[in-house]
Amino acid sequence: MGFIHYVSKILIKFSLHFFWIFPVKKNRFTLLNRLSFTYGDNLKYICKALYEKYTSEIQIIFPLRKTEPMPTLPIIRVKPFSFRYFRLILSSSVIITNGVGISYLPLRRSQIVINTWHGGGPYKKTGLAVYNNYWMKRENILNDKVTTYMLSSCEYFSKFEAPGLGISETKCICSGMPRNDIFFHENPDIKQKVRNTYNIDTNKKVVIYAPTYRGNEWIGSKKFSTDIDYKEILLSLNRKFGGEWLFAVRLHPGLKEVELQNNDIINLTTYPDMQELLYTADVVISDYSSLIWDFSLTKRPCFLYAPDIEQYEKERGFYMPSNKWPFPISKTNEELISSIESFDLNKYQQNVIKHHIESGSFEKGNACFITLKIIEDHKRK
Repeated sequence: MGFIHYVSKILIKFSLHFFWIFPVKKNRFTLLNRLSFTYGDNLKYICKALYEKYTSEIQIIFPLRKTEPMPTLPIIRVKPFSFRYFRLILSSSVIITNGVGISYLPLRRSQIVINTWHGGGPYKKTGLAVYNNYWMKRENILNDKVTTYMLSSCEYFSKFEAPGLGISETKCICSGMPRNDIFFHENPDIKQKVRNTYNIDTNKKVVIYAPTYRGNEWIGSKKFSTDIDYKEILLSLNRKFGGEWLFAVRLHPGLKEVELQNNDIINLTTYPDMQELLYTADVVISDYSSLIWDFSLTKRPCFLYAPDIEQYEKERGFYMPSNKWPFPISKTNEELISSIESFDLNKYQQNVIKHHIESGSFEKGNACFITLKIIEDHKRK
């Protein structure tokens, strides 16, 4: 990110003032999934909560990719960055996004922006904590100016990650993440839905391997390969927990075209809702993804397979040192199998509770309610 990128945003913002000819509509909301322009992440759960509360009283604008299926809710679909996109988003009373990349929008005083971000917990560093350059700092100032509120998963996020993204700590709301409300309510239909999608018998257990997206590592590859010994892992899970186990992989949505080399592994990458997969999983194996924060709310076993953790911690770093996390960390297959077979569920769950306390967790299962309260207060003005 440099001078040209920064100046281009300023120029775009200036030109978009044209759309001020369209008045702001009090009951028009735009939900913007800046990561993928899909119906997912925190935006999906906020969308459902909005319709449950307001039914037909509101308009919800949802910019979606051309290939994205239409959700069942009566949203107004719009092509990203089209004329209609700018007309509707710049006439929306409330804009809810999961990224900081909307600093080019010239917003009016009657509009508010709620940023949900797309990750929680005190894990891998982002923003200025990693890429500390002058023009990023300048753009972060723009991000802060257009952001009214930022939903926060924990105190660590408010104190460290939000400022690194350019958002003042004072704008953080102690809410938790809307997508994580799912883990605080029993809903067996979700598990059955996932199992039906992949023809998984109800008497079989599922371990999901979900590694962090690592830049261009798999870009251009037709097949995904990993040195994780999934067959031995299945055997160790059987020895430790009993039952018949299936191994599934969930890659970053940007890698959904990548094929798996092994036919006996279930590929969950195209499934539209990661939270529903986590809700269904009996065990998760990951590394530095923020999904480990989400899954920790279930208090089910989570193991980290991170052969490069020392290098990763040195080059990028974490907000909280990895030795303070509750998840067993392994650098080799042998260590991972040993961690599974020596796993103490009671001790692990106590460590998870301690981790939530040390992180200052705000997750209580009411993030959607808090978000709707912010919107309701704004509508009354």
